[in-house]
Amino acid sequence: MPRNDPPAVIVGGDTNALAVARSLNRRGIAVYALNHADSLVYRTRSCKKIYFKDGIDGADAWERFLLGEDSDDLRGAVLLPCNDEAIEILIRSGEKLAEKFIVEEIRAETRRCLLDKLSTYRAARAAGVPTPNFWPATSLTDIEGLALNASFPVIIKPLLSHSFRRAYGYTKYLRAENADELRRLFREASARSIDVVVMEFVPGDDNLSRSYCTYMDSGGQPLFDFTKRVIRRYPRNMGGECSGVTTEDPEIRELALKFYRHVGLRGLATVEFKRDPRDGRLKIIECNGRFTAPLPLAHASGLDIAGFVYDRLTGREPGPMRPYRIGLRWMRPVEDTLAFLELRRLGKITTGAWLRDVLRPQVLPNFRLTDPLPSAVEFAALLRRIAKRLLTGRKTQPAALS
Repeated sequence: MPRNDPPAVIVGGDTNALAVARSLNRRGIAVYALNHADSLVYRTRSCKKIYFKDGIDGADAWERFLLGEDSDDLRGAVLLPCNDEAIEILIRSGEKLAEKFIVEEIRAETRRCLLDKLSTYRAARAAGVPTPNFWPATSLTDIEGLALNASFPVIIKPLLSHSFRRAYGYTKYLRAENADELRRLFREASARSIDVVVMEFVPGDDNLSRSYCTYMDSGGQPLFDFTKRVIRRYPRNMGGECSGVTTEDPEIRELALKFYRHVGLRGLATVEFKRDPRDGRLKIIECNGRFTAPLPLAHASGLDIAGFVYDRLTGREPGPMRPYRIGLRWMRPVEDTLAFLELRRLGKITTGAWLRDVLRPQVLPNFRLTDPLPSAVEFAALLRRIAKRLLTGRKTQPAALS
């Protein structure tokens, strides 16, 4: 491609941001990263990093930079959100940013619906897409009603995941086994100003979870399909994905498109479902209107989603999205080892079964021989978390995912 193509500005993210930077950099596109100073994308040679002189970063600083004069040299660049904070910026200031940058065409109302979990579940139910049972929880009065009537266990999920992560790390939810735990956990979340929704816990192992990614055009038609299944998470049932595999899944595609069309999606999104073993139905868990963590798996399987989105937004005719490789696996080696040890303690996997699984060809999401620093930094950070776990007796938090 000619070198005068519009630059790309990647806002937020971690593994996904790194994959976007590498994809676009290979095509000779100038890539800039706007992120936390300790993010993995700030360790790659595939992009230029935007630092703040006062050392303060975060969503407020990113938004001021994008709207202010300091970013005037990037006017006309493609803005690519890679985490929920970046989505919030687009919800608040998308119209102003669209005057300066090339921004995806998703409406603010649709972005908000996909970001807020309670809105997601309500929209899915209105679309006729199965959901777990859920209950709005805005006060102790709501909780007292649930304590009397809910079937335990239940989980407490944040409406906005990024506010939850600042308080609880990369755990996806809090689990209450009884009414007293529900009251205590709700009070704790409320004290931290975290808005939540209470949901029934969908039982079953992590391999019942799968996701569908596409880009919806202006007529509400999908421009490609990509489905994958989770193999393991760490910690089990509540942490980040540490092993997964590409699939072909018409059932999840049908449900996802039904939901996307109901909310009026125009652009990129990934929706996750889990099959409920109690009734056999796929039920929506969450949806992200942006690039997500399994992006390196999609790229390795033959779908350059980052390049496709860039071409689409800059008015180019995207290259053909050829059929991707089915059965390709990815893994995070250290986290997956921890997941194996946890599952083996529970009697859910043998050492031989795990070894047969991991010795298959695997995509390592952050590792590249030609760009080794991001994975080296990630590994060092994980060792520090493991050391902290050994000292405190707490579970190691999974790596940052987006």
